[in-house]
Amino acid sequence: MTQPPHGPDQALTAREALQAMTVNAAYAAGEEDHAGRIAVGHRADLTVFADSPLTTTATDLPELPVLLTVLDGRPTHRGAAV
Repeated sequence: MTQPPHGPDQALTAREALQAMTVNAAYAAGEEDHAGRIAVGHRADLTVFADSPLTTTATDLPELPVLLTVLDGRPTHRGAAV
């Protein structure tokens, strides 16, 4: 269930939320040199969704199908469509 922000100035854009869960999280964990982004030399940790999380509405995002999950370069989940 999506909770509204306490005030409009506290709302994040989809891009800010994605950055918080990827690049910023890797930085906070001290792993920015090898995690948090898709780049040469970084761990291949990623999730492929059925649609873009940047354009999906906040209410529909929890139901967005996961097509593929990769951890450290190894697929750990493949949806039926992959």
